[in-house]
Amino acid sequence: MSINPHPPAVPAELIELYRGLPPATIGHIVEHGFIDTAIRPIFKRVSVVGTATTLELPKGDLSLTRAAIDQLRPGDVLVIDWGGETGAACWGEMTSLAAKMKGCVGVIVDGAVTDVVEIEDQGLPTFSRAIAALVGRRLDTGIGGVNVPIRCGGVAVNPGDMVVADDNGIVVIPVERAAELGARARAAEDRAPFQRIWLQRGGSLAELGGKEAADIRRMLEERGWA
Repeated sequence: MSINPHPPAVPAELIELYRGLPPATIGHIVEHGFIDTAIRPIFKRVSVVGTATTLELPKGDLSLTRAAIDQLRPGDVLVIDWGGETGAACWGEMTSLAAKMKGCVGVIVDGAVTDVVEIEDQGLPTFSRAIAALVGRRLDTGIGGVNVPIRCGGVAVNPGDMVVADDNGIVVIPVERAAELGARARAAEDRAPFQRIWLQRGGSLAELGGKEAADIRRMLEERGWA
C-alpha cells in the first residue's frame, strides 16, 4: 500500500487553455491518451478539466478510498483504477459528496459506481464503466495506492497528469505535452465558428480542407457572408 503526496497541480494557464478545448477537438490533433469509450458519464452535459489524483483499488477492497479523498485539492480529478470491475461499485453518494466538498471537479472510474441519482443531484461530473447496486467492502488487504501510476480504460495515468473530459470522451495528457498540444487544438477549435457560418450559408465542406480560421474568414468576406 502506498499513499504518496500530491504532485504539483497543472498550471492555471493550461487549465484555462483547455477549458475551451473539447476532447473531440483534441482528437483531431493526437491519437493517444483516450480512455476506453465504455467509460461514460453517468449524466449528460458535463465538462471537466483538472489535475489527476490517482487511486488504485484491489479487487473488492475500498480501504484506500477515504485516503484518496483526503488527498484531493480544488481542481483535482479523481481517477480510479477498479480493474474494470462491473459487478460491484467502488464509488457512491457519500464518497462523491466528500470529494465535491474538497473541491474535486470530476471522478473517473474504471469500474462501477452506485447512487447515480444522488451524484447527479450533487452535480459532480462522474464517469464509469457500469452502474451497480452491490458495493465493495473495506477489507484492509494492504494492496493498492494513492497517487501512484495506474491504468484507467487502457491508458496510463500518472498523478499530476491533465485530464480533459466531456460527454464525448476522456483524454489524459502529460503536463509536459499540454502546452504544445493545446496550441494546436486551439487553432483547430478557432476554425469552428467560421466553418459553421460557411456551411450554414451553403458553402462546400470540401473547400475548407487545410484552411485556417483567418483563411475561412477571408473566404466569408469575399462572398459577402461574414
